[in-house]
Amino acid sequence: MRIFSFFAIVLAMTASCVGFISCSEDINTSNRYTFTGETIADFILNREERFGSMIKIFRQAEKFGLLSTYGRYTVFVPGDSAIEAYIRKQYEIYDSTKNDPVPTWTGITSPYLEDLSDSMAVVISNSHIVPYKYEMADMKEGVLDTRNYNDRYLSVSFTTVDERFRIMINNQAGITEGDNLVENGVVHLVDAVVSPSTNSLPKVISDYPYFSIMSAALIETGIDEQLQKYVELLKGKEYPYAYESCSGGIYPLSYYAKFTAFLEPNEVFAKYGIYTLDDLKEFAQKWYGTEDVNDPTSPKNALYKFVAYHFLNRELNYNIIVHYNIDHQSYKSERVGSGMVQGLDRKEYYETFLGTMVKAVKPLSSDKAEEAQNIYLNYSHNGCINPQMLNHLNIRVIDLSTFTKMNEAYADFSSGALNGVIHPIDKILIYNEDEMKGNVLNERMRFDVATLLPELTNNGVRYARWQETGGCFHIPDGYCKNIEMYSTTTEWHYYCPYSWGTNYFGDEIIVSGQFDFAYRLPPVPAGTYELRMGYTATWARSITQFYVDGKITGIPVDLRILMDDPRIGWIDDNTTEDDGVENDKIMRSHGYMKAPSSYYATHLNDGTTARGYKGAGRIIITQQHFTGKGHWLRMKKVDEPLDRQFNHDYFELVPKSVLTGPNPEDRY
Repeated sequence: MRIFSFFAIVLAMTASCVGFISCSEDINTSNRYTFTGETIADFILNREERFGSMIKIFRQAEKFGLLSTYGRYTVFVPGDSAIEAYIRKQYEIYDSTKNDPVPTWTGITSPYLEDLSDSMAVVISNSHIVPYKYEMADMKEGVLDTRNYNDRYLSVSFTTVDERFRIMINNQAGITEGDNLVENGVVHLVDAVVSPSTNSLPKVISDYPYFSIMSAALIETGIDEQLQKYVELLKGKEYPYAYESCSGGIYPLSYYAKFTAFLEPNEVFAKYGIYTLDDLKEFAQKWYGTEDVNDPTSPKNALYKFVAYHFLNRELNYNIIVHYNIDHQSYKSERVGSGMVQGLDRKEYYETFLGTMVKAVKPLSSDKAEEAQNIYLNYSHNGCINPQMLNHLNIRVIDLSTFTKMNEAYADFSSGALNGVIHPIDKILIYNEDEMKGNVLNERMRFDVATLLPELTNNGVRYARWQETGGCFHIPDGYCKNIEMYSTTTEWHYYCPYSWGTNYFGDEIIVSGQFDFAYRLPPVPAGTYELRMGYTATWARSITQFYVDGKITGIPVDLRILMDDPRIGWIDDNTTEDDGVENDKIMRSHGYMKAPSSYYATHLNDGTTARGYKGAGRIIITQQHFTGKGHWLRMKKVDEPLDRQFNHDYFELVPKSVLTGPNPEDRY
């Protein structure tokens, strides 16, 4: 639910951020300065004796105008020796491979700064500028959650140099003198150039010898070709590559195809007796069968299935895998998170290249402190039902800082590629239908609507801030492959996370106009499921008819009705003697459920969770059999006023086996 006011808009324009990292008390502040009246451009130009090379690059790229203007920027500035070393190294890489059949293109064909091309000056400059202010205390391990001017995320990791804490950017450039605060942001001095990879994901994987088995499998299956995409045009439409105003929001910045790879290093394979590609083929056949055994490029082939289950069609940096560590700037002056209640597991469910689901969990409810701080794939609190799967569940995703310290050979690892990111894992990742259906996914699965749409993650929509975008994106017809719009008047809007509503993960989706549209539902294991939708009710909502695969699921639903209306029957748990248990049954008999208690009604600002707010709830859309492939949920407006809108926050798919027994998790 959104509440707009002049006061809120003023606060949005003046908001500042405060954040902390676990090691903030160790940050070296001895070189910290504040310069009154000095801009970022002034700071750099006034130190030409140290930054002459970067000054030349910024001038050549015409960036000093930007760095002189009002704003909240973060700029990383390497010294002259770092620039010289970078250019020399990039030239040597190019020069040593220029006669190869496929030379390595670095963009630098001379060891001299004066020969740097204008385009490379822009690339280098943009790599060092982030359009949001990050002091060192704001930097958390993972990535900065605002992209730089090259439209790339910068990774953040922690290390020690000479027994002193240091923050590393892209595992390349260490901050040596941080938090130089100026009028329009902050300058961090670094000891190396922040150099983004210009190679595609398969090339980056092949560059690391400790991923050689998976790299060979990628090539053998042809999946490496699927991972070459970067800028992709959809249905012949070229969408704007700059923010463009439209009615009710802005269009996305780009249309990038990006990917996530979960990869076993060779030493993990070795623990299972796998030392070669042939060994991996034999291992895969034990799990996935021998169909099309002689054609590794067939989607039915065991090696193909094994590799495909390791890749997602979205770029998920470490601290957004479970949408937990991202902070968002609200109209209020404080920095706010996603409004989630602490101490509960954070979960996300993603479709893989195999067309099956993988579950990512941060198990905050674990009584093991170390476990609660990590992220796992296919996590299970309950062990396994297939003993052979014991070593293929609770697979840890290894963060950058940990991985580079595990083995001397890993010290050069940088997780990012031009079109994706690599995450090392500590066990072999396997999809087993019986284990997933009977254990790992045998639970209420909640999907934030944005999770269904990889394009929102890949193009800076899902994790954008209000200040950067105005808070609202308009998504045009055809932009997201998992949305079909059947009406030309359907207007689909994504609202960035904010703190004055009641929304799962803080964000929400509003559809307006005489809408008629559908989502492709996630490919959960085949079975009978209950399908639900979470939303907030207000007078501005519409009357909506739901369909699954073209079939009507019941009578139209009036989404204007608050939950305490007798037709729904919501009663505050605090006013009942059984904490709302009987009231839950009454609401279910009417086709509704209370909202979860896992996130707050943040606009109330009194600790009330969504379950305790009568404006939020869940509607039970249908119970039916799902085959696991290609199901579509359609929503059609059936009332007339065009100012009526459709709000939806998340969907839930709940296996029948969970519905037939006690399910206290449904309260969360």
